[in-house]
Amino acid sequence: MSDVKVTLGSPVTVLYGIGPEAARKLAKLEITSVYDLISFIPRRYNDWSDVSSIDQCEEGQEISFLGTVTSAPVRKGFKKQSPVAFYVSDGSGRIELSYFNAPYIIDKFMVGDKIFVHGTVTYYGMHAQIVNPFCEKAASADELRLVRPVYHLTAGITSNMINKWALTALKLVKNQIPDVIPASLKERENLCSAAEAYEYVHAPATIAQAAEGRRRIAFEELILLGIGMKYFMTTGGPDEVAPVVVPSSGGLSSEAAARWKTVVGNLGFKLTGDQRKALTDIQQDLMLSKPMNRLVQGDVGSGKTAVAILSMAMTAIMGKQSVLLAPTSVLAKQHYDSACALLAGSGINVALLLGKTKASLKKEIKTQLKEGEASVIIGTHAVLTDDVQFNDLSLVIADEQHRFGVKQREKLLISRDGTDGVNAVHNLVMTATPIPRTLAMVIYGDMATSVIREKPAGRKPIMTHFLPYTDGDDIYNVLIAKLRKGEQAYIVCPRIDDDSETVAPDEYYFDDFFGLEGQAPEAVSVKTMKKRLDEHGISEKYETAVLYGSMKETAKLEVMERFLSGEVKVLISTTVIEVGVNNPNATMMMIMNAERFGLSTLHQLRGRIGRGDKQSYCVLCSDNKTERALERMKLMCECSDGFELAGKDLELRGPGDFFGTRQHGIPTLRAANLFTDAPLAKTACDEVNKLFEQGGEEAKTLMNNIGTMFRLRFADKMGTL
Repeated sequence: MSDVKVTLGSPVTVLYGIGPEAARKLAKLEITSVYDLISFIPRRYNDWSDVSSIDQCEEGQEISFLGTVTSAPVRKGFKKQSPVAFYVSDGSGRIELSYFNAPYIIDKFMVGDKIFVHGTVTYYGMHAQIVNPFCEKAASADELRLVRPVYHLTAGITSNMINKWALTALKLVKNQIPDVIPASLKERENLCSAAEAYEYVHAPATIAQAAEGRRRIAFEELILLGIGMKYFMTTGGPDEVAPVVVPSSGGLSSEAAARWKTVVGNLGFKLTGDQRKALTDIQQDLMLSKPMNRLVQGDVGSGKTAVAILSMAMTAIMGKQSVLLAPTSVLAKQHYDSACALLAGSGINVALLLGKTKASLKKEIKTQLKEGEASVIIGTHAVLTDDVQFNDLSLVIADEQHRFGVKQREKLLISRDGTDGVNAVHNLVMTATPIPRTLAMVIYGDMATSVIREKPAGRKPIMTHFLPYTDGDDIYNVLIAKLRKGEQAYIVCPRIDDDSETVAPDEYYFDDFFGLEGQAPEAVSVKTMKKRLDEHGISEKYETAVLYGSMKETAKLEVMERFLSGEVKVLISTTVIEVGVNNPNATMMMIMNAERFGLSTLHQLRGRIGRGDKQSYCVLCSDNKTERALERMKLMCECSDGFELAGKDLELRGPGDFFGTRQHGIPTLRAANLFTDAPLAKTACDEVNKLFEQGGEEAKTLMNNIGTMFRLRFADKMGTL
């Protein structure tokens, strides 16, 4: 490895000590490159710098002290499980250090060694001891780093491992880190250099120094996100390229007007005010001579799909094609069924293209797209392949757009008409993630926004309740009561099985909420829950099935079709059902280990029920009794507004995977907090934009640096640029 030049973009395996297995585990933490590693900011720090003496210790108190080994480490008993113990004195007193499952301690210390000790004092009778303390040879506190970083972890990776690897990486690449902060901003905010910032967060001398490093990286992160999304995720195409213009409804021919009337008549319900406003916004955009670039934000169950399909109908009636990209085959099939029902009798041909579509049918559909026979196309990533050509594509709608590669989407957003002509395609993005305004401004930049908050008429509010356990008769009795009425239920679990490393999207942050350091209540898995229903005789009377992301696409579709048809009565699932699944007969949802999910994740899950005219119930089950967990459960029971919950989630979580957006593809922040740092984000981005407007050498260098760092930090996590 010594001859290999290590760069910020190098894979982590170039570093000594990181083999394929460690790399696989680090990838679960979204660490794949050297830059990912150095930018993986500790979630908190243990401050052991308050060095005291043994005579000041009290039971249950954490203590740091310097002492001398006064007895050789020996095993206290004859069994392999017997602890290794020895005594240490600092002149003020003597205390026993006891280690379980650590036979190496026998050879690590000798009588007379000067050591530093940190741990929690306990008493065995009248006998003071510290069990499994941190202990290192050191003659003085100056020889040790007493502010110790603590990182988010996954199975098989420790904080010491990450810290050691990050510091090794930093030595190799710290002079390669491009500066993305304008000189004027650095001076005004008194920010340290980029290299210093990363050293401060991974090896701080004091808590204040760690905070100084984090603050600098927060500025960097917000600039990369806000400016990068604007300049390096542009999807509207070149300014000189004109879009296909859709005329106003007043300009429709009598035939086109009749077709539109048929579509509206198929709705079967009256659009809400928010839906009508969003549709008007879209129609006005389609009438302009520049490409539409609009975000439609809609709370769960607000009817975004109807708005999307009506927009596609509007485009199809004018003889143009439109595409709706869905993140999963299950959701694409559901959108397709909705589109077929809504567009029936209008003469609009709808096509569905999935990765699992049979080769012969794929060939037929691709011919329809190329020749213009199909004008409404719904599909997954299969629509983005090079061999898919369109006759006259005018509108692209992405459902949760960041699940699709940027370059792939751009293939659709710059459409060729079969000759040398090029048209810019209208871009509409739908998201069910309720994004607070400050976050939307940073992530989506200048994108126009329509918000749908109102729920369709006839929907009853979902009743949400909390059960302080994850196994008990009440859980099964409530479930059976709903099933007896002929209704259906979801049970959501954070894990696939007990041995699986697959976790809920938020679970990496779970111990950070409650300070449990991995000693959290046991998570209920999908397979464990299936076994429980079998043991209680529920599966015998009511058909149950499991669903999770790693299942084959054909198997997932089959399970969902059986659930939607009513054959499966209970669907036990991971959060794969969070986005878009629509079954009006599903009136019960139970979420196991609910404390392990962010508020917005819980809200998104809850939105899978309450989609018909029956009363629906969401039951949050948790064995966790901490104040933080109970506070979050109380919020869920009292609040049904996704936007309000998203704000609360930002406030509660701090830096990191804000409001459970990892599964929506929105980038994870590691240093910045968009709830508390909103003014900072605006200040930083305004300063950079001002510099770009002025031009000059600094602006040019900064633009290049931001582009480089954005690709390293965010773009590769959202699709290849």
